[in-house]
Amino acid sequence: MLRSLKFVAIALATLLVVEPAIAQYQPNNRAPTILRKLVPPVVKPNLSLLPNVRIKPSQAAAIAQAQVPYSKVVKVKLLPRGDYAVTLVADGNVTRVIVDGQDGSVN
Repeated sequence: MLRSLKFVAIALATLLVVEPAIAQYQPNNRAPTILRKLVPPVVKPNLSLLPNVRIKPSQAAAIAQAQVPYSKVVKVKLLPRGDYAVTLVADGNVTRVIVDGQDGSVN
């Protein structure tokens, strides 16, 4: 009986000491803002400003991938003249394919 009373007394004392600390606890929301600063935002080109671009970057990637069998698309870049430069990797070899932004033909 005396042992259980000691246990209850210790538990109550712990709650009285810890409760104010728990009430003041605020989660640390700094971590996501730090991560947002490290990761640059994704910038998508505004295709409406380029009247000579009719195909999407995903379409250009698919066209370029059809030219190089078993390849993986690494990067798709819109060139100033309205063409897409698609960088592909196949078997460790890096290949760059230029896809016309107007009709999708490969240059």
